[in-house]
Amino acid sequence: MRLFTNKRIRDIFTQIAQGNVTQTSLAKEMNVSTRTIRSDLKDLNDIVGGFGNSLIHHRKKGFSIQVNNPAGHKTLLEQSQRPWKETRSTAERRRALLSMLLRQDAEISLEELESTWFISIYSLRNDIALLKRHFALYDLSIVSGGVDKFKLSGSEIAFRRCIYDNLLRSKEAEEDYQGIFDSLAKISNIKLALSDYFVSHGLVVSDVNLRFFTLICGITCERILRGSWLLDYEFDACEPHLKIVARDILPLLLADAVPNIAQSEIDYMAMNLAAFCSMTSENTLEHEQHDAERAVMNHFLSYVSSSWFCDVSYDELSRKNLLSHIQAMRIRVNNNITIINPLIEQIKRHYPLMYEMTLAAFSELEHFFSNKISDDEIGYLVMHIGAILEEIHLKDEGHTISALVVNDQGEASTRIVCQKIIRMYPNIAMTKCVSVEQYKAMTRVEESIVISFVGIEEKNKRVINLPPLPERWQLENMKYFLTAENTPPAAMVNYFSADHFFVFESHVHTKESLINFLSSQLELKGRVDEHYLDSVIEREVRASTLLDDKIAIPHPLGLVALSTMVTVAIFPDGIEWDAGKKVKLVYMLAISEDAFVDSMIIYDYLTNILDNDVIDNLSQCENYSEFIALSQKYFL
Repeated sequence: MRLFTNKRIRDIFTQIAQGNVTQTSLAKEMNVSTRTIRSDLKDLNDIVGGFGNSLIHHRKKGFSIQVNNPAGHKTLLEQSQRPWKETRSTAERRRALLSMLLRQDAEISLEELESTWFISIYSLRNDIALLKRHFALYDLSIVSGGVDKFKLSGSEIAFRRCIYDNLLRSKEAEEDYQGIFDSLAKISNIKLALSDYFVSHGLVVSDVNLRFFTLICGITCERILRGSWLLDYEFDACEPHLKIVARDILPLLLADAVPNIAQSEIDYMAMNLAAFCSMTSENTLEHEQHDAERAVMNHFLSYVSSSWFCDVSYDELSRKNLLSHIQAMRIRVNNNITIINPLIEQIKRHYPLMYEMTLAAFSELEHFFSNKISDDEIGYLVMHIGAILEEIHLKDEGHTISALVVNDQGEASTRIVCQKIIRMYPNIAMTKCVSVEQYKAMTRVEESIVISFVGIEEKNKRVINLPPLPERWQLENMKYFLTAENTPPAAMVNYFSADHFFVFESHVHTKESLINFLSSQLELKGRVDEHYLDSVIEREVRASTLLDDKIAIPHPLGLVALSTMVTVAIFPDGIEWDAGKKVKLVYMLAISEDAFVDSMIIYDYLTNILDNDVIDNLSQCENYSEFIALSQKYFL
C-alpha cells in the first residue's frame, strides 16, 4: 500500500528526514511555489501523524520530524526509499484499484480518489466497469454502497483464486502482495521457509511448482490473519501424509499467531499440496483411488502409440511419474489452479506435432475434467512424453551415414559443432571437412550427405544447411532427413498441388469463409469427407492455429483426412486471423494416418519458414511453380 499521496510529498519527507529544511529551500528544490509547499506540508503532517509522529517547525531552522514512534518512522523511511511508480497512468491506476478492491478494507469512494489521484471521476467509473468484467471471471462482483462507492463481494475461495492469478501474472509480485494485504511479509521469506521444510522432510517440489505453491500459502495465511476463513471446504482425494504436512505448514508460516487452524483450511492446503508436490507411493498404479488418472494415462499412451505407429514402451518408473503428473494436473484443472509454462511458445513452435497429438488426445478426455485444460498444462504433457518419442524415432541401429562437412571457419569451431552432431546422431560418420573452394572444385560427392555451415550449391547429394553455431532445435530438425535413407522428401511432390494453391486479395475472405472454402475444395477433390470441416472448426475454437503469430495452419483434431494434402492460401496484404493479428500465409493441413511420418516433415517445413524474410518472399509468389521452387529449400 502506498503511504505517500504523491511523489513530491514523498520527496519532501525524504528531505526533512535528513535534517532541518526551510520552506523556501523546499520550494526551490521542488520547483514549486511556497504556497504549494505549505499545502504539501499539511498533507505530510497528517501522514506523519498517522504513524505516531509529528512535523515540528523552528522559525530559523525550518521543519523537522519529532519521532515519538520509532517503528512508525521506520515504516515511512522504508516506503520513501522504494522506487516511485506513478499510479495515475491507466494501467497502474487500474492495478491500484484492483488491489484496493481485493483488500476489502472499506468501500472505495471515487470522489476521494478523484481528489487525491487528480483523475476525472468519469475515467474512474470506466475503470470500475472494466474491473467488473474482470472480477466476473472469478464469480466476484463489485457492489455499490452509495453514489460512486464500491466494494468487492464473493466467496472466500473466489477471492483467493483471483488474488493468486493476479500475483502470478504480476511483474512486481512482492510489491503487489504487500499492496493487497498491507503487509510487510515477503513472498521470498515464505518461499525460503517452505523450501527448508520440504528438504528436511524429503518432499519433492520443483522450483517452478514451489513458486506457485508459495503464492497460495502466502495468500492463505494473510486471509486467515484478516479473519477471512475458508469454511465448509473438504478434500480427501490425496495421500494421507499430505494432511499431516498441511497441519505442519500452516502453523509454521503463521508463527503461532492463530492457535487453532480450522480443518477446512487444512483440507484446502492439502489440496494445493496434492496439486504441486510429487509424493507418489509405491502402489500408486494399483491404488483404486487413482482409477480416473490411470484411465487418462492409458488413453494418452494408447493414442500416442497408435498415432506414431509404434509401441510406446514406458517402464514402470516412467509410468508412475506420468501418472503422478496427471493426478496433480487433474487436481489443478478441477480446482481452477492456474500455472504458467515458460516454454509453451517454444514447444508449440519446435514440437508442433507432439503438441497437436497431445491436444487431440485430451480432447477425448474432457469428461474426466471439470474445467478446460490450459495450453500451459498441455505443454508440460508434451515435455513429459516427448523424450521417449524422440528416442523411438531416432532408432536406426546398424545404419551409418557418411557426411562431408563444408565450413569457411577455422578447424576449432567446426570440431565443436561436429562433436555436438555426433553426440546427437552416433550413426553419422564425418569423413572429412573441406573449405568452400575445395567443395566447389569437386565434381562429385561420395558421402551420403553434405553438412554445410555456409551457403553452397547442391551437387549430386543433398545439402543440410546449418548456421555456424546451431541451436539444439536446428540440430534436432536433421533427424527426419537422416531417417529418410538419403532420398529427397517426397512431401513436396505428393502433398502440395497446383489445384490446392490460391492467391487472394485481403478483402476476398474472412477467416471463417476461408476455412469453409478451403475445406470445400479438399472435399471436392476427395481428400476429406463431410466431417473434416467440423473438426477444423472445433480445433480452432480450442486454441488458435497461429504458429508463432506469423502463419496460420488450420487443421482438424487428429489425422482424419482420407488422403494427405496441404492447401496453401497466400494473402500478399494479409488477412486477419485473430483479433489484431494478420498473416500472409495460410496452410490448411489434411493429413491421413498412412502419411504420419511425412507429416513430421511438413511440420518441420512450417517451422523452418518462420523467418520474417522467408514469409515475405513466399507471400509474394504469384503462381504455384514459383512458390514450390522457393519452398523446396526449406524441407530437410
